[in-house]
Amino acid sequence: MKSNSLMGICLCVAVLFFAVNAFAGPVPDTGQTKCYNTAGSVITCPSPGQALFGQDANYTINPMSYTKLDGSGNVLSDSATSWVMVKDNVTGLIWENKTDDGTIHDKDNRYTWYDSNPATNGGYAGTPGNGTDTEDFINALNSAHFGGYSDWRLPTINELDSIVNNDIYNPAINTTYFPNTVSSDYWSSTTYAPNTFVAWGVYFGYGNDSPSAKDDSYYVRAVRGGQS
Repeated sequence: MKSNSLMGICLCVAVLFFAVNAFAGPVPDTGQTKCYNTAGSVITCPSPGQALFGQDANYTINPMSYTKLDGSGNVLSDSATSWVMVKDNVTGLIWENKTDDGTIHDKDNRYTWYDSNPATNGGYAGTPGNGTDTEDFINALNSAHFGGYSDWRLPTINELDSIVNNDIYNPAINTTYFPNTVSSDYWSSTTYAPNTFVAWGVYFGYGNDSPSAKDDSYYVRAVRGGQS
């Protein structure tokens, strides 16, 4: 149990380190609202001075906040039943909304990891396809000026982590704004440093980071922009 707890602490520190280095602006809250005892059971969050105080759920800093956008980037109400993009009001990033309609945005489309640019592919381009790799997907969005933009890209692992909600799972994301999210692996643009044949992704079943071989086929959610 001590070993598992230490591992969890190390992972949390690593995620915080990467998140701080990912954004020049505010870092979103994790969404965690539950506190736990040493046995792993949910407890009432302790107050300052009590044992086990200082857990993630004791703090809410930059709470997650999103805005639905239409196909021209116009703001929609939270009650809108159809939207094309989602703006993260904390980071300023704009995310593709996945669909269930058989188009290029369909939630079930999967791609191998591929980046032909030596400056960004970490030393190994990955596995090309014929409309079935991540570069094909991003190029198609930009060629179509999806949402009125042509600067869509694959998110970094830090950016992808920023939309994980650690208080929920299957999927570990706010489905009010990100429906049609599969509880599986989504690619990031970040190559795994110890092995250039591998890239980082996020498993949206539980929200954990997961390195995988670049020839595997996984899901993709495009992003654009930066801090507002």
